[in-house]
Amino acid sequence: MNEFQHREFGARVRRWRLDLEPPLTQRELARRIGVSDGFLAHVETGRTLPGVHTLCTLATALGVPETEMLRAAGYLNATPIAPVEDLIADPELRLFFRDEWPNLTGEERGLLKDFVRMLKTRIRRRERGDQDATVQLSSAD
Repeated sequence: MNEFQHREFGARVRRWRLDLEPPLTQRELARRIGVSDGFLAHVETGRTLPGVHTLCTLATALGVPETEMLRAAGYLNATPIAPVEDLIADPELRLFFRDEWPNLTGEERGLLKDFVRMLKTRIRRRERGDQDATVQLSSAD
C-alpha cells in the first residue's frame, strides 16, 4: 500500500497553513486544533488523513469552509450539491435550514449534527432488528 496516499490533500493543508497572515508553524496549528505536532506533520506529508471532527476543527483554524476541507479530503463528492430547497421536501425543515441554521452557534450546529447521527444510528438498528435498539422512534406530530 502506498504510504503517502493522501499527499495531494496534505500539500493543500500545508498551503492553507502558509497562506495565513501571518503564516502558522505546524506546532502552532497543531496546538490550535488539539493534535500533536507529529500528527499534523503526517497529515501534511500525506501519511494520514484526519477524521471528520478534526477536519472541521482544522477548517475553522485555517479559515477554510468546512465543505471545502471535507471535499479536499475526499469525504464529500466534488460535484456541487443541489440547493437545500431541492434536497429537503418538508417545508418546515426547509424553512428551518434557510432561516435558523445560519444563526446557530458552532456548538449548537454540532449538537444538532450529533442528534441527527444518533437518530440515523437508531433507525438503522431498528431496521436491522437489533436487540439493543429499544427506543421506538415514531413520526407522530
